[in-house]
Amino acid sequence: MKLSTFFVLLGMLIISLYGLIEVSYYASANQLAVNNTDTPYIEIPKIGVDQAINNKSVDYGIYHDPKSAKPGFGTVALFGHRTFHGSPFLNLDKLQPGDNLTVEWPGIGNVEYEVVNSTIVPASYRLSIEQGNTLFLVTCYPLGSSKERLMIKAKQVNTYPIQMTNKKSNNDPPYALIIILGFFMGGMLLSYVYPIKEEQYIIFLATITITLFLVIEYIYPIPPDAIESKLSWANNILGV
Repeated sequence: MKLSTFFVLLGMLIISLYGLIEVSYYASANQLAVNNTDTPYIEIPKIGVDQAINNKSVDYGIYHDPKSAKPGFGTVALFGHRTFHGSPFLNLDKLQPGDNLTVEWPGIGNVEYEVVNSTIVPASYRLSIEQGNTLFLVTCYPLGSSKERLMIKAKQVNTYPIQMTNKKSNNDPPYALIIILGFFMGGMLLSYVYPIKEEQYIIFLATITITLFLVIEYIYPIPPDAIESKLSWANNILGV
């Protein structure tokens, strides 16, 4: 096998690991919200967020820091990624003072908040969770980097009873299947146009193997942090 083919395969592996992160997210996050009556949600109309809140990990979507309070009982801290893992806080930087958001928390009600300000802080910054009935939305900054943190502060303005509605699952539309199909089609195209004719079959077999692995990951998802450790290993090989 030629060296160029080896690097193409390594590139496919790295791309597939990024794909695995997203497939794992969409396959796993919905499992955390099987019982909608017990699952809290956050709705931020301005940036199109209407998503479940989990108490497991930021890698499964929007995460509630268990050290912080529940809505209406003190300072609430919610964390989310801007890239990968569904990117729930991708457009968090677009929020401005006066924008509204609502946290639907079973047993408490719909708690409305109004954005007060946004702040950029170092990644090492420790957020105080004793700031009264406020909500903090925290994500990485700038986009694609974990160097700093973007924090949105919002004040509680109103609470009212929950109206029973049917929440959509986190993987609707089926992004995980779209990712798998996209990788398969891209790999097949690459195997067809690959200039080293005698090694096209290697690209073809790699595409089939990785696609099957993505399908298995969709059916039996593994923890995203395990995937990220493999991704770091692969990136280190390439010096990325």
